[in-house]
Amino acid sequence: MKKIISNSFSLYTQEFLSVMLLSILTYVPLLVIHALLVNFIYQQTRFSEYPGLIGDMANGIFMLVFLTIAQIPFIKFTLLDIEGEDSILKRSLSFSMEKAVPVYLFACLYAVLIFLGGILFVVPGIVVLLLFYFVPFFISDSVRSFKAAISRSVKFVKKHFFKACLIIILLTVIQLTFESLLAFLLSFYTDVYVTFLLTKILLLMFLLPLQVIIMTNIYNAWKAV
Repeated sequence: MKKIISNSFSLYTQEFLSVMLLSILTYVPLLVIHALLVNFIYQQTRFSEYPGLIGDMANGIFMLVFLTIAQIPFIKFTLLDIEGEDSILKRSLSFSMEKAVPVYLFACLYAVLIFLGGILFVVPGIVVLLLFYFVPFFISDSVRSFKAAISRSVKFVKKHFFKACLIIILLTVIQLTFESLLAFLLSFYTDVYVTFLLTKILLLMFLLPLQVIIMTNIYNAWKAV
């Protein structure tokens, strides 16, 4: 694990400008769209019987959809680097555009299944999240059909269930800790929503690529076992 973390930080720092450009071109627009959509829904439902509920549901679903889509370019970027390929930035962008529609459709289905599972008994939602979590990794790793990628992801997670669960929880906690700490520090200086939003987008622009690079290196290491 120490080697995986070291290799991940090495790629992140050595290709920092490329990673940031990839983040600006692919992830930041999704964060902006997510913020606009969710705020619009909150505004439209503020006088409903349960004003926050619909907005919270939309926020959760859109977050899962956009996060699934956002991982693809960074997964491909990392895999191409591992394989020693050239022009990894250009090829990552090209691959992301090529897979945009099918990944979006899968992400919508994935988010809805997690949401429905969460509504029912919570645990089914978590199980769905884990079992299908590595589908974008297999798609980025030359698995051509989503049916095959789903099948491989399920087998992969079953084989590494507890480790995968622990690492996903750990990375999520780290991200939420950074977000909470940033919001807490900002609260001393401003209460303007736009400032909070822009700062959060800036934080995630740096943080998500590193998380995905780490997960891709973990996936690559486990795949070889």
